[in-house]
Amino acid sequence: MKTQFIYQLCFVICFALLVSCSSEDDGNSNDPSDNLITINIAEYPSSGDLITTINSGLEGNLNYSITFETSSQAAILNGNELRVGDWLAFDYETNENLFVTVDVSNGESFETIEYKLDITDVDDIWAFLNGNTRTAYEDASPGEWVWITENDYNNLFNYLAETSKSGASDNQLFNNNSVQQVQGGKTFANTNQNSMPEDHYFFAFKYYSWSSNATSNRVKLSETSTESSFSSIGEILPEHDDGFNHFVLKGVNTKTMSEAYLGLYVSLKIGAKDDNASSYNHGEGNTATLDDNVLGKVLLQQGLSTSLKQWD
Repeated sequence: MKTQFIYQLCFVICFALLVSCSSEDDGNSNDPSDNLITINIAEYPSSGDLITTINSGLEGNLNYSITFETSSQAAILNGNELRVGDWLAFDYETNENLFVTVDVSNGESFETIEYKLDITDVDDIWAFLNGNTRTAYEDASPGEWVWITENDYNNLFNYLAETSKSGASDNQLFNNNSVQQVQGGKTFANTNQNSMPEDHYFFAFKYYSWSSNATSNRVKLSETSTESSFSSIGEILPEHDDGFNHFVLKGVNTKTMSEAYLGLYVSLKIGAKDDNASSYNHGEGNTATLDDNVLGKVLLQQGLSTSLKQWD
């Protein structure tokens, strides 16, 4: 009987210890790993967009604070609402997902909730076009140049990752020198050393047309020199008028294999400016070889490229 009593006593003690440990574990149930919530969010949302409303198991007047973020200010709080802060942090090419930890407290107890924001990839070019230009881009086939606005062009350079400009620099395009006309019917390329990097996708182009109703123009690229081996990139540029015109190329899949040089066949006239640090080559007609050179001038044409494919 004494032995049986000892066994019963041991059982009671073990059970009490088990209950005690279980209670302590319950007290740690607010560990972030137990409260991980996954939310899908499209790439490039707008600042202030609602991500989620924070639901807490605590009662009373609650205070919310962000205690950790993968990218600073990616998300912000508005009461119990988690909203987009820095929208550029939601770039799939930079961050496929973001983690945000929120602490909730009523003054006596606290709860920690961790959010995993899975970013859904979109066509980055499409994301930075607006209105009619976005529609035109959607409707275009791969290889087509789509006319876009100056604002669209600037957004593509500013917000797409790892972009580079080739051809005329911004300073050459927009300095105070007057724009001069250069007769067309030729293929042109600047020789100002502002080339396109190796292993880049060439996706956008701008130039100054001296003529309205310009047709038959072809954007060109040479991976050899500013004098030879120019080949057409994409289809014929859509008809456009005088002044600066901007275009984006749909569905680029090929990278440059070496340093490359931007060219353009112009059927009518192109704009140029005086520039002592530059010259340009040209050849008659839509040609691959540019035999002639003009000193002290820069053609107003520029390309955008990137090392990352960020579109469909």
